[in-house]
Amino acid sequence: MHSIYEWGLYLSSDGSPSTQYNSKSTFLSVADDSKLKKEILKPIKELKENERLLRDSIEALRKPNVKTGEKRREAIRKIVPQWSSRNGEVKVAKEDSKVVERDETVVQASKNDKSNENNTNNNANKATATEENEIPEQVQTIVTEHKRTLLNEIKKQLDEPTPKSPSIKTLHTSKVDIENSPNSCPNDGFELPKDLSTTLVIQCSLDRIWLLAETCNRWADPIVLVVYIPSDSSQVTKAIDSIANLMAKCPQMTVLPHVHIEDEGKGMSLYPVNTMRNKGLGAVKTSHILIMDVDLIPSADLNGVIKDNLVDQISSNNGEVPTNAIVVPAFERKVNPLCSSIEACKEYLQKDPSFLPTLFNDMKECVRDKKCIVFQSDNNWEGHHTTKTKKWLKSEWYDEPSENDEQKSRTIRQIKCFDSLRYEPYVVLPWCPTASSSKPQPLTPYYDERFYGYGKNKIQHISHLRYRGVPFYVLPRSFVVHHPHPESNVKQVWNDRKKNKLHGEMDRLYTKYIDELEDEYSDVKGVVPECD
Repeated sequence: MHSIYEWGLYLSSDGSPSTQYNSKSTFLSVADDSKLKKEILKPIKELKENERLLRDSIEALRKPNVKTGEKRREAIRKIVPQWSSRNGEVKVAKEDSKVVERDETVVQASKNDKSNENNTNNNANKATATEENEIPEQVQTIVTEHKRTLLNEIKKQLDEPTPKSPSIKTLHTSKVDIENSPNSCPNDGFELPKDLSTTLVIQCSLDRIWLLAETCNRWADPIVLVVYIPSDSSQVTKAIDSIANLMAKCPQMTVLPHVHIEDEGKGMSLYPVNTMRNKGLGAVKTSHILIMDVDLIPSADLNGVIKDNLVDQISSNNGEVPTNAIVVPAFERKVNPLCSSIEACKEYLQKDPSFLPTLFNDMKECVRDKKCIVFQSDNNWEGHHTTKTKKWLKSEWYDEPSENDEQKSRTIRQIKCFDSLRYEPYVVLPWCPTASSSKPQPLTPYYDERFYGYGKNKIQHISHLRYRGVPFYVLPRSFVVHHPHPESNVKQVWNDRKKNKLHGEMDRLYTKYIDELEDEYSDVKGVVPECD
């Protein structure tokens, strides 16, 4: 056994015979000496074992106390302090800033003819009295500033001339889009693993903003929200109030309004879902991304578990960020009958803070009690079946180490094949490069903006990753869970094939898109196959 002093002398030498330290036994190359390797790896194995014991202890603490549930609540408070007071609403004063009133008037004027300008000004000046005693002045100031920023951005987009042939990101332009990407990645790169972080990228329409409150309580890393704002909406001012109030309580969130000029008669069928996702990606400044729909709520420990597993993957990849897709298991909370209005849907969490499972054991209980199911498994079993959620719920999270792995290290379960090519999970992906660069380029392709409305817009990106040879793994312990809500207008359009063309158009486009992928990546190896 060599002492720390002896190891220090050896490691500080230049390796030549004249300077190499010699004790009773001569030091050889570590790569050639199995005994030395075992000696070096022994404390590492001990650390790994201690880590496993620590995780098991943490998991034991997470188990609910049947009588009071106090242990679980205390654990949750430590992870997300806001959780226990999630239903406490911050009352925000009504439009009390002259600056905001003036900006609202400008936005309204941009949407109307000059002849209506006087009426717009009069309406804007009818602000309700300020309720100064209801909120702290500091919060008032923050909300007002958020309103002004949102209004300025909306006005800017309304004033921009609509191009006759706008350029869009597609599979054919993907290489150029990456090379010329106007992204927000830092030029200085990242220090690994300290700077690892994942941004939630979410898009939604005005009627879904309320769902973000719970996500903000549970997710501590950055959030980028892109909000769809119809150019002729009469609800813009009210929506800005809601967004600004949420931003005041969710400092980790960046909001990007997306003003959309709707074609007459088509309305929400042209909802630019992938254009909005790409807009959100342009604001990401972190090493990784998780693109989600607004109605999927993360477990309270999701961002922490993601980081832990990213660190593990980097450690086993010579300190480099691997181009992997890490699947986040998805569930949904079932209710019968389904809430018929937004206000009724809000009451689920208001009346029962434990309505949505918070941690792994909560989800096991919810599935056992048949209150939760795998996301969409009752109407689209292919969508998430490949995740093998039954194994996941049994804590079967890791692949068996190979015979050649002397460290017997644990690797999260890799997906060897897709049960169906209609598999469309939510995945964590690398985005900003870790190395410094004057012009950093994203590590993951953009979404294809030819897809819009409802249907095929997310699976096209999963298919793109698959054809590029990206390996897929399943995240342990953490998850996302769908919150019930009334059916969206765009899904109603999708389901009504007799009156609308959306369903057929997206199906045909997706078939064409798969052919394009096969041509583009015909020489790529390592593509995840379809299961036999």
